[in-house]
Amino acid sequence: MYAKIQPVQCYPNQATVLLIAGVSVVLGSSASFGWGLCPDDKLSSTLAQGMLTLDGAAYAAWGADDEYLYRYSAEVLGLTIIEIVRDVAPPAPPSDVL
Repeated sequence: MYAKIQPVQCYPNQATVLLIAGVSVVLGSSASFGWGLCPDDKLSSTLAQGMLTLDGAAYAAWGADDEYLYRYSAEVLGLTIIEIVRDVAPPAPPSDVL
């Protein structure tokens, strides 16, 4: 799964894909995960990356659908999701994420 996003400038390139990787959960409490922004033509190349944490109400709202992680990340990072892509084999996370 990955999310296509409205292009954002990651000098000198544009990112059009949001990836989520490395989810670590403390049951009943919180979850941390890595995010990466990639150009759509090179999912193996990360232009920007970081970590986010779900806790409190955000963690409680997560449920069983990982699409929530993409929507949460987009909101926190100020990104606009165009499409969540589910029906393909997930791309391997870039080696430089996490």
